[in-house]
Amino acid sequence: MPSYVGRSIRSLPMSAAPARQPEPVRPCVLFVDDDASNRQAFLSSFKREMEVLLAKDMKEVWECLASHHVHVVIADQRMPGTPGSRMLAQVRERYPGIKRMLITGYSDIEAVIEAVNKAGVMHYSAKPWDHAELVEAVRKAYDEFRAEEQRVAYTEQLITVNQQLEFALRQRLLS
Repeated sequence: MPSYVGRSIRSLPMSAAPARQPEPVRPCVLFVDDDASNRQAFLSSFKREMEVLLAKDMKEVWECLASHHVHVVIADQRMPGTPGSRMLAQVRERYPGIKRMLITGYSDIEAVIEAVNKAGVMHYSAKPWDHAELVEAVRKAYDEFRAEEQRVAYTEQLITVNQQLEFALRQRLLS
């Protein structure tokens, strides 16, 4: 969950610019695939570039999202129960700030269209994945995630400063 959720506006620093929070060095990615060997291959391939969390179904997805600061969810399209595009749409509803990507070993244009239109997927990759392409896509998603967090923090600070200025103006008018 984003770091600003649950924070009171009053708890933010009063300076004109937001205080620099220590940024995670690596993005946190939740990889969702029902195939254990694919999950293990993803972990082995990407654990040096990013923090990798693994889930095999929706239950594990919700557990990971509730307990970790996830930046990107990458889901396989073809899974029993909930297809990746539908899963990502549900993630979007509960955690709109998390960036979403779809990966599949099949060429299923309807799934891609659904993923883009309903789940707001920002990247689609085919299996087997291209390591460099996926690392770059995750880095771009992570950068967008951080930029949105910073925009929200600036907005919260502007609201706070505006409230303080309004209060000071009322005090001055009353005196």
